[in-house]
Amino acid sequence: MNELLIGLFALIGGSARYGIDQLLGSPTFPWVTLLINLTGSFLLAWISSTLGHFAHIPGSLTLGLGTGMIGAYTTFSTFTLELWHLWQHGQWVLVGGYALGSLILGPICALAGIYASHWFVKRAQQKGQVLQ
Repeated sequence: MNELLIGLFALIGGSARYGIDQLLGSPTFPWVTLLINLTGSFLLAWISSTLGHFAHIPGSLTLGLGTGMIGAYTTFSTFTLELWHLWQHGQWVLVGGYALGSLILGPICALAGIYASHWFVKRAQQKGQVLQ
């Protein structure tokens, strides 16, 4: 069952990444990969920090969303390849900005996801929703 959910959610995550790239792709700087990886950092932190608090949400759904959807949505390999392409073309400022931006903003987005999760869970508790 876990494998099926991971696969189904991976289809959603990969399709979302492809669609966003087609809509917003830029030939000069990998803005889309940066956007995807930063929003993925936020979402994975939020999913991991939130869904386990709700008794009616099975762990397999959390696994499918985190490993499947967000795993297929985000992409370290594309980040690395785009960084290499910038390097090959002598775009040193863009190499530094992209690498540092990803490494600094990624954890900040994950932390924001955790804080958003705490706020969400607290609101759910105030409304008396079932929590573990």
